[in-house]
Amino acid sequence: MTAKMVAYPGKAAILAIFLVACNPNPVDLSANETKADDSFRQWKLPAKLRELSGLALTGDERLLGVADEEAIVYEIDYENGRLVKAFAFGEPVLRGDFEGIAVLDDNVWLMTSKGQLFKAAEGANGAHVQYQQIDTGLGKYCEFEGLAQDRENGLLLLACKETKSKGDDLKIFELSVAGNRVSTVRDVAVPTAAIGGKIGSKHVNPSAIAVEPKSRRRIMVAARQRALFQLSSEGDLIDAIILPKKKRHRQAEGIEITSDGRLLIADEGGDGRARLAVYRVTPFGIIKN
Repeated sequence: MTAKMVAYPGKAAILAIFLVACNPNPVDLSANETKADDSFRQWKLPAKLRELSGLALTGDERLLGVADEEAIVYEIDYENGRLVKAFAFGEPVLRGDFEGIAVLDDNVWLMTSKGQLFKAAEGANGAHVQYQQIDTGLGKYCEFEGLAQDRENGLLLLACKETKSKGDDLKIFELSVAGNRVSTVRDVAVPTAAIGGKIGSKHVNPSAIAVEPKSRRRIMVAARQRALFQLSSEGDLIDAIILPKKKRHRQAEGIEITSDGRLLIADEGGDGRARLAVYRVTPFGIIKN
């Protein structure tokens, strides 16, 4: 895998425009549901996050998100749906097809659909940060959608959405991180036939992945099939279900799990605004209700 450092002129630049331009008053969509209670909240997010394509929790459980096309990282308060800050990779801002974000070893990682990784230290509000680009070499195998951190083992997990070769298995690639180098530890096949059997679909196309902090189980969502599934760290299927209420989850593109078991799901906005759902009990318990 190859890596390069990207530098740029150090002039002062302000990204506050990204916050000012956003609607400061997110709407609690769950208030419109007849059975809404404290076990579920869903926020309609500010307009700048319409193409929200990934979520990641920091070590102290602050939520970061990235939208497609520009490497601008937003901190979102999942208790109220408000934006806290925004910072950018590079000046001018790095552009690309960003499909995942993770936080590992005090660095923020972004991933493109071709398996390119970009690494930078977290920036303050309005900052443009220097970044390092790393080519995983995995883009020839998969179109990727979904990046997660496994902090206990110091791994990044890349989720394959579609394979480049017909008949190949979908996989989760586990990458180790050492300094400025990443290397493949192993790849774990996704049991698509078993998942499809439980959700009534011939195909499964993961769009996001997260690692449950205590069990290290992998929770994945597939926007195209509106499915949520849970795998062991070895890739064995534990459960698979259809997400509730089509209007609630139109295009799930980001997922995270807090240490107290809350499941966070981000839906891309399409023609409207992105949404952030917060389930406050065990993920598969609330979804089945």
